[in-house]
Amino acid sequence: MAATAGVSAADTFWQAYWAHREGYDAGRFEAADYWSTVLADCGEVLAPSTLDRLVSLDVASWLHPNQETVELLDDLTIRGTDLALLSNCPRDLAAALETLPWLDNLSRKFYSSHLSMVKPSPEIYLRVAQLIGVEPGECIFVDDRPANISGAEQANMHGIVFTNATRLREALLSSLD
Repeated sequence: MAATAGVSAADTFWQAYWAHREGYDAGRFEAADYWSTVLADCGEVLAPSTLDRLVSLDVASWLHPNQETVELLDDLTIRGTDLALLSNCPRDLAAALETLPWLDNLSRKFYSSHLSMVKPSPEIYLRVAQLIGVEPGECIFVDDRPANISGAEQANMHGIVFTNATRLREALLSSLD
């Protein structure tokens, strides 16, 4: 992405990318505003012809499933477990996630850009529990970021830090039995 953006210093690009990501994920910025801000921080100007490519590359970078985790989702669905997704992501990524067959087992999908708030804010977890119609304490939240687990736990959800599918399977199945 840095090369596509015309930024030679990748570390500068990624610092700007993450510095403004929360607002983009919360839906406070459209893609053009987000990418213009990122590139301005890098001393560059967003060319209109570059915007679509940056959005496409960004979206594609998030769409690689872990096959063992997909198999775990299948197994949990067979067991009758209700599964939902809560993802910090901008609108373009949310639209792409809606098309992925490997997420079909997730009965409900929630995106930060649609909810106008992001993880790890406890409010987003409380809102999702409300939308699903369950008490937060009835939810097990899984994420690879400890800060997001902390936010879920502040909302009274049970949290599991994802490290790999085998450990997650063990943790979930012991919690669900």
